Amino acid sequence: MSGMSAVNWVAAQSVSQDPVTTETIATALGLVHVLQVYTSCMVTLAVWDWLICWRMEVELIWKREWSMIKVLYLWTRYYGLVAFAINLWLFNAEFTESQCKSLHYLIAATCMWVTLGSESILAIRTYAFLGRKLLVGLALGAMLLAEAAFLLYVAIKGVYQVPPALGSTGPCTATDEPGRHVVTGFWIAPVVFDLICTFLTMYKAVSMERHHGVKSHIVRVFLREGLLYFLAVATVNVINAAFMFQSNVNIQNINCFLALVLSQVLCCRMVLSLRGSNQANPTTTESVGHTFAHPAPPSRNNAIRSGFSIPLSRFENGYESSENYPGVKVQVDVERDVDADEPPTKRSHHQ
Repeated sequence: MSGMSAVNWVAAQSVSQDPVTTETIATALGLVHVLQVYTSCMVTLAVWDWLICWRMEVELIWKREWSMIKVLYLWTRYYGLVAFAINLWLFNAEFTESQCKSLHYLIAATCMWVTLGSESILAIRTYAFLGRKLLVGLALGAMLLAEAAFLLYVAIKGVYQVPPALGSTGPCTATDEPGRHVVTGFWIAPVVFDLICTFLTMYKAVSMERHHGVKSHIVRVFLREGLLYFLAVATVNVINAAFMFQSNVNIQNINCFLALVLSQVLCCRMVLSLRGSNQANPTTTESVGHTFAHPAPPSRNNAIRSGFSIPLSRFENGYESSENYPGVKVQVDVERDVDADEPPTKRSHHQ
């Protein structure tokens, strides 16, 4: 028996000498300790990820123009950190049962907005990758609204306050009311949405590769990294949902905070990764599904030569003619020196 387990047994035996009651109290104390350690580790992970991504975030988020993705990223990242801190406080501080009666609603009420922020990022990326089709956008938007309504219902009506395991004070936690499984749906709903987004993304990726291959750099990055994040988020949520159906009620909610934090971290990483790859290869725009080529900026002191072929088979003396004339091709080679001290030069060759 480990040191913490022994302490829990001693504490339980100080309250009751009945073996069944003693075991129940000791198990409850052990689960509370696991919850506290687990929550602390997950919040540490979220803060660590934010710190190591700070420089990328400044360049790729804060210095960029405002957009829907920027708003969702900032909301998911920073509101998420606030929500995690609130839950960390609830799970580790000492509260009386009357104090927790009003505070236990904060657990689901704060977590739901982090989940919806992560789901919105996945929805927008899925919508963009599938070509910004109106029907896809409406369907994803409707599913997000339905999920938000259900999560709000759970936060208000579905949570049940867990009384202190020992004594009159303890951490403030919540779960399903005995005999109900409403809170389970709080974590299953994001699983369904994630799986739908993952399926649509994989279907589109396979279709693109099968028909004409993937030529756009940003699309390749999305497939390599974005799809990986989709699968990772979906896998974490599926594992969490699987634990909900365990026969041991004591471990049903053990992975909830893991799913919450990793979804936030992975979705923020996906945004930074796609934007960073787009900046490193600026020959395409950021929008996945609608990529437009534009010239990459030349490096300093490097000349760029580009040729443009202009067919003139339909023109004579500047006017369009109905007769067919032999093809004439004019090639213009442009040499640009990007040194700020020298003006650009042009050289033309006619053949």
